[in-house]
Amino acid sequence: MNFKEFGRTGKKISAMGIGTWDIGSDIDKNVESIKYAIENGINFIDTAEMYGTEPVVARAIRSYSRSDLFIATKVWPDHFQHDSVIKACNDSLNKLQTEYIDLYQLHWPSKSVPISETMKAMEELMDQGKIHHIGISNFTLEQTKMAMESMKKYEIVSNQIEYNIVTRDIERSGLYTFCKNNKIAMIAYSPLSHGKILSQSKLVDQLAKMAIPYDATPSQMALAWLINRDDVFPIPKASNKDHMKEDIASADIKIKTEDMKKMDEIESKFYVAPIASRQSSR
Repeated sequence: MNFKEFGRTGKKISAMGIGTWDIGSDIDKNVESIKYAIENGINFIDTAEMYGTEPVVARAIRSYSRSDLFIATKVWPDHFQHDSVIKACNDSLNKLQTEYIDLYQLHWPSKSVPISETMKAMEELMDQGKIHHIGISNFTLEQTKMAMESMKKYEIVSNQIEYNIVTRDIERSGLYTFCKNNKIAMIAYSPLSHGKILSQSKLVDQLAKMAIPYDATPSQMALAWLINRDDVFPIPKASNKDHMKEDIASADIKIKTEDMKKMDEIESKFYVAPIASRQSSR
């Protein structure tokens, strides 16, 4: 497993993380999948209070050294008022059965609570040692700038956004370049576009041809394309061990520059609109 520096943290984490949104009702299977990922080099695990999977993560990580892991969770916009942020964090700490959260993220921008109020609480949590880094999720370029301007003592280290080879709106909006220039890590959720990449036969055929020299599958090439981009950390769903095995192997694929350029051109033919433009459940 390759490790990359995560934003401005000065900390190196696995180039791929695992996501726990909508991972299914079979808790034993979920736990097995997360443990398999950890035992095969992944130390970055993402969850959220809204997912309801924090207890699942707690169960999966209990037999591992906490200091070796990078655990991220999120607070839902309903809890963005100062006191609610503090309470939500304490609740997440209890559910995760841990003394600290490596990365605490604002799940979506709030339409009602001033970002300055929310970030004041986040910085207090940093002072208390309950969280080690502050991140945002699903923030646009302008929202990211506003969040950064609201900080008094600490920095925003990441933005979790939908990003994959066929959904690259963050490039057109300027968000990708802004994050890259400001050393803000980009956590790419839905790295396979909720399966839409593999449902397009022409796209699969194209990726399959490109995958031959790398002895890889189309999905591995799509994940490797993200991993080979600076400051990007895909988090495929930890749904089952078999999928995890295939996903983890993609982290070791070094795509040649000329092939990366060819893959960069794929989106215009197979574009899929981001889920964020249709709903806010992620």
